[in-house]
Amino acid sequence: MAPAVSTRRDNESGDPSWRRAPDESISVEPGKLRDVRARDLLIRFAFGAMTSVVAGVVTLLGGPRAGGVLLAFPAILAASLTLIEEEEAPEDAREDARGAVLGALALAVFAVVVTVTVTRVLPGFALLFASLGWLAVAVGAYLALWGRRRGILSSRSG
Repeated sequence: MAPAVSTRRDNESGDPSWRRAPDESISVEPGKLRDVRARDLLIRFAFGAMTSVVAGVVTLLGGPRAGGVLLAFPAILAASLTLIEEEEAPEDAREDARGAVLGALALAVFAVVVTVTVTRVLPGFALLFASLGWLAVAVGAYLALWGRRRGILSSRSG
């Protein structure tokens, strides 16, 4: 089984593969919704349901802390990555996995901000602050890792 993070240097710059900029920029393309097949939706639904059932069983057996950790698992990520790898390419699945890691990091910040602020300010403000934290971490991590390589950030000298 291959490691989750490849350090293979297979590009001209010598960067590890996880450091290379994503092949495509971030975009929203509603027209692609027509390309989603019912089979793919069912697979994602089944994986999500199984993850939720496992989290519920773990909660019953090990308590809410143990089960809560599993609820943070992106329920359909495994199914999505499998489908992408089968139908598109392993490189596309890698790109989605990298994005999921950044999203998970941002989600952890969201959870921490809500936990810290929800009893100190109005709940709506707690969610607003948490959302802003999520956005800052998600965009900031993307820019920090791949912004310069994608030409979003220019290197200034002098």
